Amino acid sequence: MRVAEDPDTAANLGRQHRFLAYEPGLDGLRGIAIAGVLCFHAFAASGIDLVRGGYLGVSLFFTLSGFLITSLLLRERASTGGNDLRRFWARRIRRLAPASLVVVVVVIALSGPWSVLHARTSDAVAAAWSVTNWHIIAAGQDAILQTVVGPLGPTWSLAVEEQFYVGLVVLVVLAMATRTPRRVLAVVCAIGWVVPMLLTNLVTDWHPTLEFATVMRAPELFAGVALALWTTSDRPPRWSAGRGDVAAGVGLVVLIGMMLLVDYDPPWQLRGGYGLIALVSAATILGTVARGRVGTALGNRPLVALGLVSYSLYLVHWPVILILDEQRTGLHRWSLALVRIAVAVVAAIVLHVVVERPIRRMRTPWWPTFAAWLAACAGVTVAAVALL
Repeated sequence: MRVAEDPDTAANLGRQHRFLAYEPGLDGLRGIAIAGVLCFHAFAASGIDLVRGGYLGVSLFFTLSGFLITSLLLRERASTGGNDLRRFWARRIRRLAPASLVVVVVVIALSGPWSVLHARTSDAVAAAWSVTNWHIIAAGQDAILQTVVGPLGPTWSLAVEEQFYVGLVVLVVLAMATRTPRRVLAVVCAIGWVVPMLLTNLVTDWHPTLEFATVMRAPELFAGVALALWTTSDRPPRWSAGRGDVAAGVGLVVLIGMMLLVDYDPPWQLRGGYGLIALVSAATILGTVARGRVGTALGNRPLVALGLVSYSLYLVHWPVILILDEQRTGLHRWSLALVRIAVAVVAAIVLHVVVERPIRRMRTPWWPTFAAWLAACAGVTVAAVALL
């Protein structure tokens, strides 16, 4: 059974990562996830009631990330006897920060001097330092929409993932110091999945914490962590291609069906629904890496290509949608939505090719990477204060 690291994938090393082999079907799943998010936003902003549950693509991203990052950490430890955390964080920074900061800088320029967009100083600073989710919560219910629908609003989910990476690395290091590290991690996964599910049902009124707090979205990530523990254990699941096809096929039907039909109101997902969806995502991932017909289909070139640019596309799609409004384009409904989607994809490809991929492939030592990241975040903060 072969898996791949997240988009730091094997593309870095001639389709082969040091510890994890590349599985194109997982990039295909990324393609489905980003297609759901992109279509949800583009159609809704254009006045079309279609792909109503496309935001669930974010949940699939969470579970994939939990699975891939944990698989990498566990297999690295199994291969080398430890984890090079400085190298791990340098890779994460090169993978995530450059494209994100470039988009924040462009949004600042388009919001300040040119007034094409309308980002606030606090939104840009929060996005630069990966704390948008907590910025939304701190803003309170009265001001929440100003950030969520602002050009940098979608960065809240990226903040959740990056904060989870910090906690996950700490958990792995602490667990490995015990006599039964996998058992400890399994218990942590169970607690991390169950407790937030219970907490969400103890709150009677809606609060931003239910949707944006890292701990409340942890079940989606921990489902992926648990799957990684299972697939890298001494007794991994030995599924035939046929059984994998059943799991992946049923999971895809459920996930895509929900993206097309599920409505956010009432927000049942916030009452434990996201945790249950994560189980469907985990089953789909497991079926995909069984390398049956469904996994092979998910590894087709167009879907994999979309998955490879999914990070850049997630970053640019919402600013593009806001810029290309009816007044500027003279388009309406379907034509407007399709133009928004096409331009977002082109912008994402440019960002991926020019910024994301070249920097991700660099092999700079950890300390210049950290220093450059801190300097870049500080520079973006100064620019946001000065220009917005």
